[in-house]
Amino acid sequence: MDDFEVANQFTTILKNLTPHIQSLTKASYFALKNSDKEDYIIPSIITVLEDSKIDLNLKSFIFQFIEILIIESFNNLKLNGAYIHSLKLNLPKIINLVCPVNNLTNLNSIFNGLCNISKYYKFNYEDYKDKFNNCWLIDENDIMINEDEDSLNIAWKIILQRKRKSQIDGIELEKKPAIDEDIEVDQLFNIRNKNESSSGDNHLTKKQILSRMEDERETHKRLKENLWCVNRDKSNKNFITEDEFLNYYWNKTNEITKNDEKLEFLNNLKEINDMVLLSYKDKQI
Repeated sequence: MDDFEVANQFTTILKNLTPHIQSLTKASYFALKNSDKEDYIIPSIITVLEDSKIDLNLKSFIFQFIEILIIESFNNLKLNGAYIHSLKLNLPKIINLVCPVNNLTNLNSIFNGLCNISKYYKFNYEDYKDKFNNCWLIDENDIMINEDEDSLNIAWKIILQRKRKSQIDGIELEKKPAIDEDIEVDQLFNIRNKNESSSGDNHLTKKQILSRMEDERETHKRLKENLWCVNRDKSNKNFITEDEFLNYYWNKTNEITKNDEKLEFLNNLKEINDMVLLSYKDKQI
């Protein structure tokens, strides 16, 4: 395929992306297979994210794909660092598009993804992580962006700015006075007539709602799976593999002899007999 065909096909893949691992892996495989066309694939990612018609849910899936692509690029030495530098430079722009100021729906998923990405770039993000998780109303001076900073520093400061925005929104919401006047149930829960047309921009079809619910389940499942991921240091020769660990404990126990087997059998038989005796109403002789 020529450059234009690769960019065209990749754009289609991104627009049909789902949080299922098969879909994300397929997209990353396509990008890795065409790593020589990196100069066309990176702009395709940005173009899709800049599309105003693209749903924020889909943009979140694209960020998950970017996370996988970075990890695979680090793990595959044959690619000679493809995507690693270019995606790092574009991370601030990507985060701005995936988690805009006016909609912080993706904030926590982007935070988790950025934590995983930072590990592979060997970037010390612990201070940023602590501020995100523990700091109430982050100091604005600590997250001022300097254009000359490293792109990962900028990406983390954008995340903390979004976190601060959510904190301020929460404070303003608490300050709002309670509504004393009576409100109709339909108005309170924004219930619309079933006969009303659902073609408006603000209404989702049943199929769209179910699709989003399924996508959210997959996303949260992947986030939980990441908590159990262990990065094995393959370069460390002193590292114990799973097979060595298993063989050690397998050989550590003594081999069962015939007498042991016989004794175990008799003990189990006695236990069964005692259980049977207890089941009778009257004591058996």
